[in-house]
Amino acid sequence: MSKFELFDFTPEIIDSFRENHEIPVHFYNKDGQVLIHKKEDASEAEIDRLLRFVKQGIYYDIEDSEKLGISQDGRDIPEGLTDTKLLDEQITDELNEGAKELFQSLKRTSITSVQARKTSERLAGVFDAFESQPDMGVGLVNILELMGGRDNTHDVELAVKRTVVAMALKTRGTTATGARDRARLQDAANVLMMSALLCDIGYGRMNMPEEDGLSDQQMNYIRNHPIMSYLMIAHERSIDPRVKRNVLSHHRPMKAGTPGNNYPSIKNITARLNALKEKYEQDPARRHIAEDIDMQLKLLVRDLPYDEDAAILAIASEFASLTSRVPWREPFSARRAVQMIVNNSYFTYPDRIVREFLDYVSISLCNNEKILKEGDFIIVAMRSGSGKTFFEVGQITNATRFQSKPGMDRFATIYPEIGRSPKFQFLKFPLEGLKPDPRKAHYELSKDDSRHIVYAVDPTHDPDLYEELFKLTRTHVPGHEGTGSVHT
Repeated sequence: MSKFELFDFTPEIIDSFRENHEIPVHFYNKDGQVLIHKKEDASEAEIDRLLRFVKQGIYYDIEDSEKLGISQDGRDIPEGLTDTKLLDEQITDELNEGAKELFQSLKRTSITSVQARKTSERLAGVFDAFESQPDMGVGLVNILELMGGRDNTHDVELAVKRTVVAMALKTRGTTATGARDRARLQDAANVLMMSALLCDIGYGRMNMPEEDGLSDQQMNYIRNHPIMSYLMIAHERSIDPRVKRNVLSHHRPMKAGTPGNNYPSIKNITARLNALKEKYEQDPARRHIAEDIDMQLKLLVRDLPYDEDAAILAIASEFASLTSRVPWREPFSARRAVQMIVNNSYFTYPDRIVREFLDYVSISLCNNEKILKEGDFIIVAMRSGSGKTFFEVGQITNATRFQSKPGMDRFATIYPEIGRSPKFQFLKFPLEGLKPDPRKAHYELSKDDSRHIVYAVDPTHDPDLYEELFKLTRTHVPGHEGTGSVHT
């Protein structure tokens, strides 16, 4: 029986069909019905028809993989990575069951010192099992596979995924930068993992809406969950103050004063905590909570040039959320989730954490499938010497496992339409704002700190933009000589 897989079209593939004047196989819709028939001596117009169906998804029969130049398992593992699965059922079961038990308890009562200690010990065991493996830095972070099919509540599923992704990003990022003091790494990882597990427990005490399209009032209510989560652990002296600070700050990765999607605002946090501090100072039984609040207020006003833990927690939270089912949508695939994180990153995350996420964990979360491939279109933000930001469109010419650092040919500039409510985001990239640049300058992003990727153009989700970019590059195939590219 035939099995169909979504086909990943690129301009290079279309150009290869043109060069051979052939559509080498049948292409299908998701139900297995033929959309485009196999044809020799195919005209350019017939080949171009393929692009019309990209938005709805074009599928191929996996038995035709070899004819399309796809390895039999559909995977091309990037050099330097392995298929070693770094997580096993036992470790995942322990983490999952521990989170279940803890979260169920927290719906009725506050966290205890015994629960905090047992949780910390359990997380230390997960870290040891992960970090001690020879392929720790290059194997698969297979948490989505292991969490599939479990009978979990939404909060448990998110917490387990978030904790593992945060651990992997912290461990791999620290190791890659050469800061290899295991004792310090273990301490830092344990603080971060504890923060990841606890940062959303406030949701359990809130009346959460279950529909999409939230009102401003509902959005503001939800955005206060870090404060609620902190208040559920503020009383417990055995929990590290760094954990409590991370819980308060896990949706505040951007530097203070930078336009973006940080929440809650510092003004809101400090006003709420100061009011509670004054109240608890009058109650001998809660005076220790007032002291903890005072400590957190002092930590919050520190001017950190880069809040690594907050950045990791924010990006791990979004990945966990996007890959989990909610009442109004099914989970996104790991690869699409990474794309969406990149496309949401400009106003939400510091450049550094996006680069580290792409370079150190993104492919490993996606079963060793590249997110950005040769021939893909990307939009990069380029900051000039005067401080002004320009948005450039490029086509990837070479991509390794370090996904934030491809080579690209710039062939246009574009002006995005930006929304500001309920959050800062790219609403769209209007085609009338697309300005071709015939110079086609080449850049290696591994050697260019002034440019960073802010959007990955997907043929399924951005069909009009993709088709227009494809038209602009029809005569220019990445990597071919004589294209007139200017290398910089």
